[in-house]
Amino acid sequence: MSLSRPGAAFARLQDAKLERDCVLSGGDDYELVFTAPPEHRGEIDALAAELKLALTRIGTVASGDGRLAVVDAQGQPVEHRGGFDHFAGR
Repeated sequence: MSLSRPGAAFARLQDAKLERDCVLSGGDDYELVFTAPPEHRGEIDALAAELKLALTRIGTVASGDGRLAVVDAQGQPVEHRGGFDHFAGR
């Protein structure tokens, strides 16, 4: 199995529930996450292209009750067990 292509491994397993669980709740992620106002998207995209840095927009920040909402392409909630909470003991 190639770690750089986990999608290929999931395709061979053909277990959509396991894939969703692993993607949403498993493992360690080592990518940096940041927020930026939508009006700066063009500047960020230009900088990423200049630096040959792949960036992926994964969601939005909205006012409200401070919760994580995972939704599918149609905007429907996706159940997940969550990941490790580094701040649970505080």
